[in-house]
Amino acid sequence: MKTKIYLQDILTLDKMKQEGKVLLIRHSHINLMEMNRKNLIEEYQSFQSKPAFKGCKYVVSFLGAEKNTGVFYGVYKVLDILKGKTLPKYSTELKVYCNPQDTNKDFYLKLERVERFDKFKDRLVINWMVPRGWYNTYGDVINKEVIKLFPENYVKSFPGLMNVKLSFHELKKIIENPDSNMDWKESLTKLQAVYLIFDFKSGTQYIGTTYGQNGLWQRWKSYIKDGTGGNKELINLKNKDIEFYNYLQFSILEVLSVTADQKYCSDKESIWKGKLGTRVHGLNKN
Repeated sequence: MKTKIYLQDILTLDKMKQEGKVLLIRHSHINLMEMNRKNLIEEYQSFQSKPAFKGCKYVVSFLGAEKNTGVFYGVYKVLDILKGKTLPKYSTELKVYCNPQDTNKDFYLKLERVERFDKFKDRLVINWMVPRGWYNTYGDVINKEVIKLFPENYVKSFPGLMNVKLSFHELKKIIENPDSNMDWKESLTKLQAVYLIFDFKSGTQYIGTTYGQNGLWQRWKSYIKDGTGGNKELINLKNKDIEFYNYLQFSILEVLSVTADQKYCSDKESIWKGKLGTRVHGLNKN
């Protein structure tokens, strides 16, 4: 019989509870993944209006995932609470995802990340158990079972070829840590493909293809150094904004046989460029 593992077996929350209330929260904003891609989660969770946060000493954050699970994001110590005239304003990027601020009700948690738990970020998945509850006070709820603990530097499960959507940072982490993401390496190595790079900032697209050894894995590997892969139009984006890669998303338009020759792959690439108009309104110039 297998013995279940619970959250407190991995995170030493009992010790933190001795200092004050420990609040477990599960973010489930409709734009959560987009906010995570833009590194806005920490700012987002600092702005609160619920009384439950006023008396807590620590916040343990999870990102909502499928089937009522939570993916560990981090542990934070509450250093101070700012409200009224001292309430900070939303950043320009966060503002679009939030309700208008109410200085009579809203407050800001000044949080400090507890770094010793960072090794579990994106790796630890728990059963949240409470279908509608987005926060729990540690000690007042049933133990939360650990469903998965992924390898270090693991990114996420391979979703199937036509469901692939990767940010630049996700792709970089996968390529640099193949042993922790072997399902990605095995899948992307065994095919040629027509692929799409979408720039969320400008709304433009680049379409490319592969026709070499190790297929899509090898081609995408060329992008992780600086995001351009040697493409002139992507280099132009970089010249305009050194951090342009933060807005890139990689996906697959069409899967081709690993034995397909260069002409066949190039012809397929050309068809997609015509369909999506990337020579006229995108990042392709040929």
